[in-house]
Amino acid sequence: AVVSTQSTGDAYLPESSPVRTAQKRPLQSPSSFRVPKVSKTPTRGGNSVSRIKTENVSSSLSPVNASPSQSYSQRKGAGDVVCTFNEGGLTPDWKGSRAGVKVTVSDTVSVKQPYQYMFQKLSSKAEALDEHVDIMGSMLAQFHSTELENCAVPAQGECRVVGRICCDSQGKMNSSSVMLEGSLALCNGKSVAVDLRMLERYALFPGQVVALEGTNPTGRRFMATRVLEPVPLKPSASQRGEQPLTIFGACGPYTSLDSLSYEPLSDLIAKVQEEAPDVLLLLGPFVDVKHPLIEKCDVGSMTLEELYNSQIKYVVDNVPPTTHVIIAPSQRDANCNAVYPQPAPAAPHVSRDNVTLCSDPCLVEVEGVSIALTSSDILFHLSSEEISHPPGSDRMGRLAGHLLHQRNFYPLHPPAEEINIDYPYFNKHCFFDTKPDILLLPSDLRYFVKNVQDTVVINPGKLAKGSGTYFRLNVRGSGKITDSVVANVVKI
Repeated sequence: AVVSTQSTGDAYLPESSPVRTAQKRPLQSPSSFRVPKVSKTPTRGGNSVSRIKTENVSSSLSPVNASPSQSYSQRKGAGDVVCTFNEGGLTPDWKGSRAGVKVTVSDTVSVKQPYQYMFQKLSSKAEALDEHVDIMGSMLAQFHSTELENCAVPAQGECRVVGRICCDSQGKMNSSSVMLEGSLALCNGKSVAVDLRMLERYALFPGQVVALEGTNPTGRRFMATRVLEPVPLKPSASQRGEQPLTIFGACGPYTSLDSLSYEPLSDLIAKVQEEAPDVLLLLGPFVDVKHPLIEKCDVGSMTLEELYNSQIKYVVDNVPPTTHVIIAPSQRDANCNAVYPQPAPAAPHVSRDNVTLCSDPCLVEVEGVSIALTSSDILFHLSSEEISHPPGSDRMGRLAGHLLHQRNFYPLHPPAEEINIDYPYFNKHCFFDTKPDILLLPSDLRYFVKNVQDTVVINPGKLAKGSGTYFRLNVRGSGKITDSVVANVVKI
C-alpha cells in the first residue's frame, strides 16, 4: 500500500539530525566520531595484532552470537511504499529481465587504486581551489558572452565578476557576512564583501563558484543586482536500449543500533532473491564506526576487516547470478581509508564477473544509463550552510541542483569536519562534465525521488536508520530519462 508520495518545499526535514548551532564547526552527522578501542592479542612471533573484544561466532552474516534487534522486530509498515516517482505514467515491473548487464566505471570520475594521502601541501590545496574558480569562470564568461573583471577594483558602472562564496568570520554564514573570493589570475586572490539586498532571489553557500552582476563603487563592497545563470551540463552521450532495466539499491548502516544481527541487510537480500533485479547498488557503511557496539568494542571475535569482508561475502554469495552487484565504500566504514575521494574497497575474495567494487564518489554506466553516486551526506551538510531567498521553494531539489551547477560531488568549502578532502585528487576524480541520468545522494534528511534539471535524483534514506528504507527503479525505453523511469522508496 502506498503510504505517502512526494512532497515539496521545506517539509523535508531530518528524521533524526543533530541540533544545529550558530557555530560552523564542528558539524558531525549523525553522531560524534570516536575510534573504537582495540585490545592486543599476542601472536607467535611475539608481536601483537589488533582484535576486537571476543564473543561467540554465529552465522556467516553476523560474526557475533547476536540476539535479534528489538527495535527492528517491532517496526511498522514493512514493505510499504513511502515515496513514488512517475508511477502514474508507467506500469513498473520490479523483476529483472536480463541475463546479465554491462557495467562500465568511469576512468576519470573514480579512484581505482589506493593513493597516499595526508601529504597534501597548503600550496597544492590553494592551487586546486584556485583552478576550479578559473575553470568555472572561463565557462561562465563563454556561456554569457561577457568579460569578467577584478572583483576588488572600484567600478562605478555595471560590471560582472566571478569568485568563490565564503564567510567573513568563523560563524555560520548569513546574508550580511557573504564575501566573494576571486582567483589569483583575475583578482590577485583578493576578496570583497557582497551586498545581497538588491537581489530578488539567491541560494548561496560557502565554496560555491558564482558570477555576479552589479557595481563596486568603493572597491570594498560589491552591490550585487543579479546572479548569472550557471552553465548547464551537456547531456550524456550514452544510448539506452528498449529492454527494461531494474535497479535495487540501499545505503548503510545495514544493522540496527541495538544489535549486530544485520537483519535489515538479510531482509534486503531476501527481497533481491525474490525479484532478481538486474542491478543491486549498495553504499556503505557496512561496519559503521558510529555504531554503539563498535564504539564499545563489543563486536565479536573478528577484526574490523574480517567483519567487513564477511558482509561483502554474504551479499555476493546470496544474490542471484543474473544480478550485478555494485558496492561503494563510505568514510564511516571502520576498515576503509577515511579520505575523499575514497578508493574502492579491498575485497580479495570477490572475483566474480557480476560484482563491481567502485570508489566514493563514482560514475558508472549500466546498459547506457549513467549513474553518479556518493555516500557522503552532502545534502545534510549543504542544508546546514546554505542561505536562500525567498523562502518556500523546493529545498531538496535546490540542494541537489547545486551539485549539478557546480559540476562536482562535494562543492561545500570548507567541508564538514567529518569529510577529509584531498584536493589535488578531488580535482582529478570528483568532477563531471556531462549530466548523469541518475544521481544517488543518500542522506539523513528525509527520503525523496525528484526530477532535478532532467536528472532523477534519489535520496533512498538509510536501510537501518529512521524509517529503514531502500529504493527500486525501473527504466524503460530510450526516451527522456525522467519520462522513462519509475521509482519507489520502500520500507524494509
